[in-house]
Amino acid sequence: MKIYFLLLAVLLVSACSNDVSHQAVVDVDVVVATRAPDYSSGAYSVINELAANSFMATNELAPTSSDVFVAAYGAHYYFFNKTDASVTKYSYTDATTPVWQFSVNDAADTGANPYAMIFVNETKAYILRYGKATAWIVNPSATIESDFKTGELDLTAYDDGDGIPEMANGIIVGNKLFITMQRLDRNNFWSHTNIVYVAVFDVTTDQEIDTNYPGDAVMGIPMEIINPNTDIAYDAVLNKVFVQGQGDYFGGNYTGGIESIDPDTYNTLLELDDGDQITHDYGFISGLAISSATRGYFVSYVGWGDNYLYTYNPATGAIQLSTVTAVQGINIASIAFDANGRLWVADATNATVHIIDAVNDTLIDSVSTVLSPINMAFAQ
Repeated sequence: MKIYFLLLAVLLVSACSNDVSHQAVVDVDVVVATRAPDYSSGAYSVINELAANSFMATNELAPTSSDVFVAAYGAHYYFFNKTDASVTKYSYTDATTPVWQFSVNDAADTGANPYAMIFVNETKAYILRYGKATAWIVNPSATIESDFKTGELDLTAYDDGDGIPEMANGIIVGNKLFITMQRLDRNNFWSHTNIVYVAVFDVTTDQEIDTNYPGDAVMGIPMEIINPNTDIAYDAVLNKVFVQGQGDYFGGNYTGGIESIDPDTYNTLLELDDGDQITHDYGFISGLAISSATRGYFVSYVGWGDNYLYTYNPATGAIQLSTVTAVQGINIASIAFDANGRLWVADATNATVHIIDAVNDTLIDSVSTVLSPINMAFAQ
């Protein structure tokens, strides 16, 4: 048990479970970005596992505007405010004292709109800037802002006519960084008519890798799905990168699903098609998490506040509605696996994070975050 949580016990919301069907291998720390239901404010929560499947939450930390997200690596986490394009570093052992706060805007302009932070190690990471055509290479261990940004990744080749490729998320496999880009047309009501690409960079040299697709003027991988808005995952047994595409849900066009990439050959495969306007058994696919070659989940978006959680076997494609009733018919903001293979579900309807034993698809615990959870990141 951490001394910090004992000292702040008066602030804690505690929830303990009697379900011991899945004993934790390691106790986890989780940081959760949160926001008010009316989008008037945002903050974050820290959930600490005190013993196997026994959790405490410290809520409404660092109150700010509502457009926020979190990332984590090692013993630190990073709280992003998209509105002012700032990132604040904290230690899990002291959730009230910032280590530093830096901007991810260029000096000459604004609107970086950071979307993700992908880590190589303690001294190197990439910040994907949704509102710009360059991602930043940064040193998370820098102590002064002038040492924070160390370089850029140039994605201007993927300009779709408005100057911005809308980089959304990424993952590192071996020495390769895979970056998904939505390529929305801002000049045409944010339409989803452009081919989605995944750019690949060498994390050692920070040079883009040519994936050698015939007929393409760019180096990246063309995808069948569109709007890869949140999740990307990798399984080493299957040796596949899985990309979730939500499709054009504003236009009612079912053009998303789950598509895989072979990280060596760059060949792609549509693993799950979300259907068409007549037949779409799972609605739009709005979230994805994969723990192993045979264990995963995805989120079915039927409508606003009407989302459903499905189990998903990446090896066979088998799908089944989750038996956990608490995560059905709600607003599921995000899902993620922890180091013990438990699934965490951000329930924005009830301002709660649900922890699921993915071995037998049962609810372990539900922890209040007071404000609606958006996304989650785990200490490593």
